[in-house]
Amino acid sequence: MIGLSTLANTHKDVEQNYMKFFSLVIIFSFSSIVCAQQKQVCFSIDDLPVVSYGINDTSFQKDITAKLIASFTRNHIPTIGFVIVKKLFNDTLRSSFQVSLIEQWIDCGFDIGNHTYSHPDYNSVSLKEYTDDLLKGEVVIKEILARKGRHLKYYRHPYLHVGSTKLKADSLSDFLKQHGSTIAPVTIDTDDYLFALAYKRARVKNDTALYKRIGQDYLAYMEKKILFYEYQAQALFGRNIRQILLVHASWLNAEYMDSLALLYISRGYSFISMEKALEDSVYQTPVTVYGKWGISWLDRWALSCGKQSEFFKDDPDPPEYVLELTK
Repeated sequence: MIGLSTLANTHKDVEQNYMKFFSLVIIFSFSSIVCAQQKQVCFSIDDLPVVSYGINDTSFQKDITAKLIASFTRNHIPTIGFVIVKKLFNDTLRSSFQVSLIEQWIDCGFDIGNHTYSHPDYNSVSLKEYTDDLLKGEVVIKEILARKGRHLKYYRHPYLHVGSTKLKADSLSDFLKQHGSTIAPVTIDTDDYLFALAYKRARVKNDTALYKRIGQDYLAYMEKKILFYEYQAQALFGRNIRQILLVHASWLNAEYMDSLALLYISRGYSFISMEKALEDSVYQTPVTVYGKWGISWLDRWALSCGKQSEFFKDDPDPPEYVLELTK
């Protein structure tokens, strides 16, 4: 026969075990919510080695590369850079200096992807012309990576032009799959290149007030872009997604990358690799609408869902004075 004290102790044990279980359920549920809402972003850099806007001085290009690499290293950002291979050549001769800039990225642990040989526009050339150029670039990048014990995986479309029709897009996508290339999409697309051109022109003129203004307005614009694409993700998928940012290897970004990283951190983001970003199931979302545009994958998914112009109305533009400086 069980005594009252034993029964009381048994009841107490059950109650304690229940409370422990209940606490674990709450902790697990909270953790699941936090994980579902966690903000993550992959930083990807186009047009390596450097977007020089006509400044061909090797010290200048070396400085941009060094500053970008230092910032990504300092901020623990597992960046991937996409190379326009033609930039590695002086006419038909390979430039050891330009190649050395790419090797610096690899030596510092960053990934490198193919951005074609000459950056052709898929809207303007045939599949054959385009893929020939793509493969011409691929050969060189594979060779550079192989010397470092690495291999090529990712490809990014110039101008984000993937094909103006379903047939053209599918033809290129099938070609890439057959060659083992993984498409590197973009969800946060920006006009950073316009700010970069305006910034370069102001720096060349030594107009300190103007280039500092451009830099500050660039950061304000980039924050608006973060908020806009967060809204798009929530509106389309009801959650934060693993975002992929596209910016360029420019003088502007070399000077402001620390600030841009801090901006993302302040908005609650952590930094992830391209591989980690693409593990998000959102990248399996089909695109069913095609055109000549070069736009974010979030925009493509929105159009494929039938979203109209109202959905895109808050997409921020650069200030008018920046656009004037690029003319």
